[in-house]
Amino acid sequence: MGPATLLAGCTGGEPKTDVGTSTTESDETATETGGEATAEANGSFSLRILLDHPFDRFDHNTGWMGPPARDIYQNLVDRAYDMTLQPGMLKGWSFENGNMDLVMTLREGITFHDGSAFDADHVKWFLLDYLLNGSGTSYMVDGIIDDVVVEDTHTARLKLSAPAPNLLWNLSSAYAAVPSRDAYEKYGEDYGRTIAVGSGPYKWKSRDGDRNLVLERFEEYDWSPEWIGLDGAGKAAEITYDVITETSSRTAALETGEADAILTGLPSTKVQAYENNDEIDVHRAEGRQVRWLGFNLDPERAGVIAEDLNLRKAISFAIDRQSIVDGLFQGLGQPGVNLLPPTVAAQDIGDEYNHTFDLDKATSLMEEAGWTVNPGGVSTKDGVEASFELLTTNASTARNLATVYQEQASKIGVELKPKVVDEATVQSRIKSGDFETIVEGYTWQNADILDWFFAFDMTPYPAWFGVQEGREEDDRANELIEAGMSAGSWEERIQKFKQANEYLMESLVPAAPVHYPEGISAARADLDGYKFFTLGTTVETITK
Repeated sequence: MGPATLLAGCTGGEPKTDVGTSTTESDETATETGGEATAEANGSFSLRILLDHPFDRFDHNTGWMGPPARDIYQNLVDRAYDMTLQPGMLKGWSFENGNMDLVMTLREGITFHDGSAFDADHVKWFLLDYLLNGSGTSYMVDGIIDDVVVEDTHTARLKLSAPAPNLLWNLSSAYAAVPSRDAYEKYGEDYGRTIAVGSGPYKWKSRDGDRNLVLERFEEYDWSPEWIGLDGAGKAAEITYDVITETSSRTAALETGEADAILTGLPSTKVQAYENNDEIDVHRAEGRQVRWLGFNLDPERAGVIAEDLNLRKAISFAIDRQSIVDGLFQGLGQPGVNLLPPTVAAQDIGDEYNHTFDLDKATSLMEEAGWTVNPGGVSTKDGVEASFELLTTNASTARNLATVYQEQASKIGVELKPKVVDEATVQSRIKSGDFETIVEGYTWQNADILDWFFAFDMTPYPAWFGVQEGREEDDRANELIEAGMSAGSWEERIQKFKQANEYLMESLVPAAPVHYPEGISAARADLDGYKFFTLGTTVETITK
């Protein structure tokens, strides 16, 4: 039994502080993690951690990077608990030559689980061969990095095509964790399925299908990033990740002590009971997700819902977000007010652009647009009824939200008719633009999500909510989003994305934001030092 820390969660976010010219390890502020400052390396106990999502390949180029990935891998750039960027495998970095060069100083002594070394040549391979050629990772560096110059063993100079402060955020993503080149080339198609090799505190031991993964302590690990405030690998000799998709079985395993923690899939209905249970601790973190009611903006596919801005606004203002937070989610999270989560700096826009519950305003918007408002019935305009299909998956949360949206929209005479289908059908219909309204959302901590979802010239995919060629507001939305994407500094980037967020909420309304979920996790109370981290898991010290 000894000290250690678990960092837990999923992927991604834009820091709220300027990181444009950071620094060296000695300049960074260490983040308190709980537990002791060091971890002995001779623990003999094992941990069992539960997830609700089956594993994919642990190869960032081809598969979903589940939470155990952050035990196996490390990143060149880290994000701390407060989402500030910190050195990971780097000692520090600096922007030079008018921000056209990013100079990386590597930490010395890092090795991968297979004994291969981490050096500047490895960084060049990782950026220009591995990430650039990955089906899910090329966007991180394509058009950003022209070349990587190896100046010496522990110095790499990235030659940029333009100033790119967001590159640091990209490199802190789970999909930019650094694998062993030797292992990646050795195992080929099996890499990520039967083996994954990084430089993190735990290494691959065994995997059984898509629901069981066992990791063992990497004894040589002594390069824990300074912001964590710990030395060495975790106290646990082994960590078993088990996927239990059935909620009652997952919570029962935690309650009986068969499992040590639920990392993902803690139901909100259990939070109050666990907070009153001396044997279980609930851990919370500001969320990275936005739940919304989405609108198709393609007039050819969605008709009046796409053509009538006031109608979309009215539906949004008719949603009682606080009642949804309190009723469906037991008070967990916050009412959604715009298209970015509160962990993203560009979410902080003027109140006049935010959407909140205001039934009188919703009714007035409908009437101004020429609708005959019929609360409890169906409103009409020029012989057209305000009646729309509401596409949703068969997941319980989505179905419950659809029911609430249906009931609340009826108060202004808008009929939303839930259509429940499987997830694959929802994704297919989104991509084809075959829907009118939809229960949707995303999990992301960076303002570039506005580009992924709401830029109408997004390639190679069409906009998630329909392509509208030739409409003036689409050109303006693209212009504002592109200004944020191409900003030369963090300060400029934040301001440009604020303008894009404001415009989308005032002049386009592609979606009605509803809920900012809270990140939640639960662990047995004897796991001293457990701390919930919404980016992923890095077991470095846990006391048991």
